[in-house]
Amino acid sequence: MKRRLMIFVLLVFASFVLLGAFSASRNAASGQSDSNARGRALYAEYCASCHGMDGKGAGPVSSALKTIPTDLTTIAQREGGKFPALKVQNHITGEVVVAAHGTSEMPVWGNYFRRKMNDANVSRINIYALTKYIEAMQVK
Repeated sequence: MKRRLMIFVLLVFASFVLLGAFSASRNAASGQSDSNARGRALYAEYCASCHGMDGKGAGPVSSALKTIPTDLTTIAQREGGKFPALKVQNHITGEVVVAAHGTSEMPVWGNYFRRKMNDANVSRINIYALTKYIEAMQVK
């Protein structure tokens, strides 16, 4: 009985290891890193309703807004061809006030990206992932 249980536990463990390896190879094969997947998920949850999944500013709620959301795919173009990662991060954290995002005390996405309200390491990882995702959206 103990031997069967031990074999069962090993098989379950091996299954999880193989599943993890498959998932990692699938992400690598599709060119999607963990950071990119995280950035995409964060973007979908916090940005796409206004900016659209394509980043061009035509999200499902954009027509209800007073100001048309920015086309996020042309940030680098508007900045002379260089993506301003720090500037984008400051917009995400609310350090740079964007009227449509709300005040720095209460941006539309609440305190999620605010370092002092969240685990600082998780916040930094999320801000970095979202910034890299937006950087990847830039038109060439």
